[in-house]
Amino acid sequence: MREIRVRAHAKINLYLDVVGKREDGYHNLETIFHSIELHDDVIIREQATKDITVHCEHPGVPCDSRNLAYRAANLLGDTVGGIGGITVDIHKRIPVAAGLAGGSANAAAVLHGVNELFGLDFTQETLMQFGAQLGADIPFCLYGGAALGVGIGDQLTRLPALSDVPLLLLNPGIEISTATVFQKLNFSLTTREKRGIIIKAFLEKGDVVGIGENLYNLLEVPVFSQYPEIAALKTELSTQTGACGALMTGSGATVFAVMHNTDAARQSESHFKNRVSFCTTTVTSPVGVHVY
Repeated sequence: MREIRVRAHAKINLYLDVVGKREDGYHNLETIFHSIELHDDVIIREQATKDITVHCEHPGVPCDSRNLAYRAANLLGDTVGGIGGITVDIHKRIPVAAGLAGGSANAAAVLHGVNELFGLDFTQETLMQFGAQLGADIPFCLYGGAALGVGIGDQLTRLPALSDVPLLLLNPGIEISTATVFQKLNFSLTTREKRGIIIKAFLEKGDVVGIGENLYNLLEVPVFSQYPEIAALKTELSTQTGACGALMTGSGATVFAVMHNTDAARQSESHFKNRVSFCTTTVTSPVGVHVY
């Protein structure tokens, strides 16, 4: 039986603003995504039955039709009138419900991998359209690198990717519901900051310090009001030696720091290692999914 192995890279948001609510219940965003080296491994194999089977040892990952990777495989099968049976093995490194798009990355890996494995010849643009039917972050996870996202985050414009910029990621082990965060967002009490244009300019110049000093995420407002310990973690992270700036990614609870160099990141990692449930040094990545 044939198989394909795909690296499913996590993402961070260097900038995230919510510009309004849509009639379909979603919110219109302006965000700047960046892929990072932290990734899950997704192994896709043919199997003799016609079933789609998902395996993952992480207790927080469902292995049935609730799983985005399962739904991605099912969508491709329905579109082409059947692809036969497959098994999807997901080896998790990306924390679950952490603002890093781990589930979306797995779905993107399945869309990309099944397309390659079965020679379906869908373009990346078409796969991104399929992904948008399943989740707002999936198109970027397919796209990879750095991009400006508008709409629900699925309308993407390529930006220059940062090359191997060190990052320190911390997660306190709090799983946060994205839907709940958006429900708590009060537009009348928030002052919008248009730092996206500034960060876009610094990305184009490759100015890491400028990016670090202008990180912004509107969703910190409702999250920090409910979880002050995440706010405190971000503040402490931002004051570490070698940190250019810190931010919560997505709807949390992961916070990250853009670091001057890997040595500084490693030193700060040792400071936090035994205090949070997840702590790792990684770097920016030019890709979202990658067959290996």
